[in-house]
Amino acid sequence: MRGAWLQLGGAAGAAMLALLSSESLRAADPAGVRPVAEELGQRAAAAAPETQQKSGGLSDSSVRVLMTYAFSIIPETQAGADGKQVKNDKSDPTLFLIPMDDARRVIRAATRSAYAEACQLENLAQANYQAMMRSEEARKTWSGPQLQMIHALHMFSTSYFSGNARITELPDEGASTVSKGDAESGQPEGTDLVAPKRPQCPPEQKQKVESAINAYVQAQAPSGAGAAPAQ
Repeated sequence: MRGAWLQLGGAAGAAMLALLSSESLRAADPAGVRPVAEELGQRAAAAAPETQQKSGGLSDSSVRVLMTYAFSIIPETQAGADGKQVKNDKSDPTLFLIPMDDARRVIRAATRSAYAEACQLENLAQANYQAMMRSEEARKTWSGPQLQMIHALHMFSTSYFSGNARITELPDEGASTVSKGDAESGQPEGTDLVAPKRPQCPPEQKQKVESAINAYVQAQAPSGAGAAPAQ
C-alpha cells in the first residue's frame, strides 16, 4: 500500500461495490461508509492478537469495506507461467468473492501481521502471512481469483490496521484510500473518515505478538498430512 493512491472506480469497482453494498455501502453514498470506517478505526485501536481469536469480530459491513478495497488493489496485470505480463480479468468480481467467515479469518491473520510490523518483527509478519496462505491453499476450495482476493485482503487489512492506509471520502468520487506517504507527498486528499494510529508495542505486547504468531505458524507447519487448517 505504500506509495500507491487508490480509487474505487471503473466497471469492475462499481460491480464489486454493488455486490457488497446490501447496507448502503456505495461510492455514491459515503454516509454508509462513515460508520463502518469508524468501527474499523476502533478495532484498529483496540484489537490485539489474542482478542482476534474470539468468535464474531468485525461486522459484516466492515468486512465488506475491507473486501471492496482489497479487490481494488488486485493488479490489472500479473506475471504468467512464462514470466510475461498477462491481463488479470477483473470484469466479473463474483469470481473473486469469498464467504464472510473466511474473510474474517484472513482479517484476523492480517491483524497479527499488523502488530508484528508495529513491533518491528518483520520476519514474524512474513511467517504469519506465509502460514495463512499455506492454510488457505491446503483447504483445496479456492480458485485462482479467490486466492488473489485472500492475498489482497491480507495485504490491505495489514496496511490499514498498521496505520499505513486510511479510508477517505473524495468529493464527487466516493470512497477511496490513500497511503500516508502519498498524503504527505501531495497526492489528492478528501475528507478523512478514519486514519487509525499505528498500534503501540510495549514489551508485554511484543511478547504476546511473538507467542500468538509462533503458535499459529507452528499449527500450520506442513507436518501431518490431513491436519485441519486452523481457524
